[in-house]
Amino acid sequence: MTNREQVARAMAYFEGCDDVALLHQLIEEIAPRAKKMVGTLLARGSEEAIPPPADLRAARQAAPLDEALKTLRATNDFSLFQVLARSIGQRIESMEIAASAEFPAGARVIVPAKPAYPRSGADVAGSVEETGTQLRVLLDNGETWEGPPSLAKLERPA
Repeated sequence: MTNREQVARAMAYFEGCDDVALLHQLIEEIAPRAKKMVGTLLARGSEEAIPPPADLRAARQAAPLDEALKTLRATNDFSLFQVLARSIGQRIESMEIAASAEFPAGARVIVPAKPAYPRSGADVAGSVEETGTQLRVLLDNGETWEGPPSLAKLERPA
């Protein structure tokens, strides 16, 4: 199987993945690699030295999780790396928008003190101010919390 075929299969996995925590973890993992790759390309020339994303669509047959992760971590061609990163990012975005639909402005929610994956910190309560790919919550202590809607839970009445 060629690198392009492996990447297309990995893309299919990521585009269908419902594990939002894993996807957020992968974005955190690959961001430094992307930055390093761009730095290396810029050291060789100007911005024109940075290739565009590969013209590649997801395969019909998705890779299993372990193969998709192996492909992501082994891909060093920046054009192919970009399409993998983009497929993960777009999947996160669509999942967060869907999650935000559960939280209209004014809804009472419980969120973790730290607005990042993995979920950590004490739970804090507040009211939703704004929804979208990020949720903005006015906490009961007067502070503002902003983070992924997928971290929020509706507050259950006592």
